[in-house]
Formats: sequence, structure tokens, C-alpha cells
Amino acid sequence: MENISEKSKKVCIIDDEDDIREIYSMKFKLEGFEVISAADGEAGLKLMREQKPDIILLDLQMPVKNGLDVLAEMKKDDSIKSIPVVVLSNISDEKTFARVGKFRTHFYIVKALTTPQKVVDIVHEVLRW
Repeated sequence: MENISEKSKKVCIIDDEDDIREIYSMKFKLEGFEVISAADGEAGLKLMREQKPDIILLDLQMPVKNGLDVLAEMKKDDSIKSIPVVVLSNISDEKTFARVGKFRTHFYIVKALTTPQKVVDIVHEVLRW
């Protein structure tokens, strides 16, 4: 069910895979979100600082600056450190979970084990917190 207050919410998708960005962009737009996206962590950080999204979907394996580097840089930047982050990655090992757990993330979703609708539902849940 759509929540009117979330109609103008802005989601930032940071993923180096064009298909992933496109699929999730289309799904979030259909759900009434404004969508911005970046193909690497460096561009994603720039976008965050300029546009202050309400939530970030972050891949971990990317060129230029990976997702863990993005999380580390966000933690040090008062202007973006409070933006909620949902990690969306195909890395599913304990070591990576532990490394991501040191940062302020809300969910860790394995791409191959979820659907765009489930990710939208999780984003709605995080934005209600």
C-alpha cells in the first residue's frame, strides 16, 4: 500500500550494473519515489552530498570506490552520515557481513535472493523508522 508521505521520497541507487540500476529505478518510480543513481561509489558520494536522498541502496563490489569505502566515508561526513543505507549485494559471506556491521546500515540484502518488490517493501519499512 502506498503511503502519500513517501511519494516525494528520494532513493539513491549506487550499483555498477546498468541492469540492476534500471530495474530498481523503474520499480521505485512506479512506487512514487524520485530516483537518482550512480555507477560507482565516488559518483554516489558526490550525488549524496549534492542531492541528500532519503535512503541509499548500496552495492559493495564496484569500481573506483567500493561500497565499504562509501560507508567509511559517509561515517566521517556529517552532511550524509545519517542517511539510511540498505546494502544490496551478491556477496554473502560472514566476513563481509561483519565488516558491513561496523557501519550504520539498516538491512543487508542478497540480490540473488530477493525481488525488486521486496526491496521496495524494505525501503518503505526503513523510511517509517
